Amino acid sequence: MSPMRDYVSLGSLRQILARPYLLTRVPRYLAQLRSYRELEFQATGAQTPLRIYPCLNDDAPAQSARSSYFYQDCWAARQVFNEKPSYGVDLGSTVLLVGVLSQFVPYVSVDIRPLQAELEGLSAVHGSVLNLPFADNEVPCITTMCVLEHIGLGRYGDQLAASGTVDAVAEIARVIRPGGIVVYSVPVGRSLTEFNAHRRFTYEQAASLFAGWELLNSCILTPEPKSYVSEAEILKMSDPVACFCYRKPKLS
Repeated sequence: MSPMRDYVSLGSLRQILARPYLLTRVPRYLAQLRSYRELEFQATGAQTPLRIYPCLNDDAPAQSARSSYFYQDCWAARQVFNEKPSYGVDLGSTVLLVGVLSQFVPYVSVDIRPLQAELEGLSAVHGSVLNLPFADNEVPCITTMCVLEHIGLGRYGDQLAASGTVDAVAEIARVIRPGGIVVYSVPVGRSLTEFNAHRRFTYEQAASLFAGWELLNSCILTPEPKSYVSEAEILKMSDPVACFCYRKPKLS
């Protein structure tokens, strides 16, 4: 460390400068620091070396979970835990979801931006949902949360493809073994392509991506999970997301 870095976190200071409203919390921080030093001296008779590292935005009265990602990842994890597959494959979901799943069942993360992590139970593969590195009818479980709507829009460096979502669904259907499951979510509401963010589907479109498969579970996130009522009700919601768990039919 440089001499200054020995005494203060420059990164924390940059955060304060980037968010000027935090400057109003500096006096309270300094008062806390002074009180802490006094308590430390009373307890030990000395003051140990100390580095200034102000965290001025963490003392909120509660922690918010008002995010579709929080609820959808919890919902998806429950589907996988209920299924207890021999292993699973994730296609582009949040890194936290695939990391947690890999601690209960071996998991493979496939992404055009491969996950960089060293974690027992988790392996990462560079690949595309349009050309999965698996044989026909091989994979017992696939998770892909808030991913299918992005395919072919170029947002994450993927090639442009007007039929990206449809092509991805066909490739997923190819590799899932008979009796295996796919767990996915997509934004719903009015059918619309918002280039290059995502596509939005009607609920009927989202639910029929894997037409002919057995629906095991579903919900609407608003962001809290709710049961589907009607297309009309969905249109009243703000950025709803639909989650589905489908089972591929077994060979007769």
